[in-house]
Amino acid sequence: MPMTLTQLVVMALLQIVLLLAFVMMLVPLITFAERKVIAYVQVRLGATRTAGGLWGAQAGRTHKSRTLTGGLNGLMWYLGRVPMLSIFRGLPVFIADAVKLLTKEDIVPEGADKAVFILSPAISVISAFTVFSAVAFAPGALFTFPAWFPIVGGLPFNAFLTDINVGLLFILGISSVGVYGIVLGAWASNSKYPLLGGLRSAAQIISYEVPLTLSLLVPVILTGSLNFNEMARRTATEVHWLAIPLLFVGFFIYTTCAFAETNRVPFDLAEAETELVSGFHTEYTGMKFSFYFLAEYANMILVSALAAGFFLGGHYLLPFGFQTFLMKAGETAWFNQPSILFFLGKVLFLLFVFIWVRATLPRYRYDQLMHVGWKYLIPYTLVLIFVAALIRYIA
Repeated sequence: MPMTLTQLVVMALLQIVLLLAFVMMLVPLITFAERKVIAYVQVRLGATRTAGGLWGAQAGRTHKSRTLTGGLNGLMWYLGRVPMLSIFRGLPVFIADAVKLLTKEDIVPEGADKAVFILSPAISVISAFTVFSAVAFAPGALFTFPAWFPIVGGLPFNAFLTDINVGLLFILGISSVGVYGIVLGAWASNSKYPLLGGLRSAAQIISYEVPLTLSLLVPVILTGSLNFNEMARRTATEVHWLAIPLLFVGFFIYTTCAFAETNRVPFDLAEAETELVSGFHTEYTGMKFSFYFLAEYANMILVSALAAGFFLGGHYLLPFGFQTFLMKAGETAWFNQPSILFFLGKVLFLLFVFIWVRATLPRYRYDQLMHVGWKYLIPYTLVLIFVAALIRYIA
């Protein structure tokens, strides 16, 4: 039954709120995981407690333990003594970070272009969140509203906001707008270090967007579609067996470009602390800085979702087209059924890889960054596209 205009609007608002809530909740969890994982990898202290002038077990035994930070310190310290619960130590850091960002003084540098300086972070975060409207977390409905639910009772709640035929083009087009927020913010700061970071970021993102887009053309050619749902389904269940190594190589090229596109180690040249203080957002404080922070981590989630959808089997269990061999057992088998859990599991694994790489690899030099992009990745992706066209013609 077609929905009325009121039902369409209400359903869209519910989906938008849930989508934004999911991304906004995942970002702080990623930052917490980043601190913990890097601490484990590098064998050093990570997030363990929220300090308020109190340290260790003493926090729970002093008269100050009645304060918020004292009580949290004590709780976190004792959690560390319980197996499997020690991983939750440091969770109150979320509260401290949120309070810090909300209460920090909002400074606009003297001589800065105030209007552009304020608008730039908004451009980055809006483009980063808008692209999720074309990402399908599951191929169909997550659940159906009960009949008694007002306005949308009895209607299915889809795991995607839109299902447009040119979904990949929409994602690539909107996400590329984010670089304007970085460049304009750097230029409007009226400071040399942000300007250098902004110019680096512009050159880096433009350079690596070429091989990233070309690598995504491999599943486009193999599936003959630009729709997110269709591409995810066909790359998982319908590709020719000759395409399996092609998807495998394409995934690693895409992932390498994704690190550069999101300004992550080892390609974080736009934010190199040892060279540029902190890069293009050096002059930003408070919530304007947090917008850049949100945009970076939202882009990490996006590129992970694209990799999971188009290379790692999407909503199906096995990656790189191996699911086609399981489909012979019958589409009704549980391991041949698409699931949001498979998709989210792959996204979370790729987010872990981002953190893992940050804790492991050193930063490239800028000339090495450009050398890798233009002399290696672009030619390799052109070869992959040619081979993908041959396989599509053969199949």
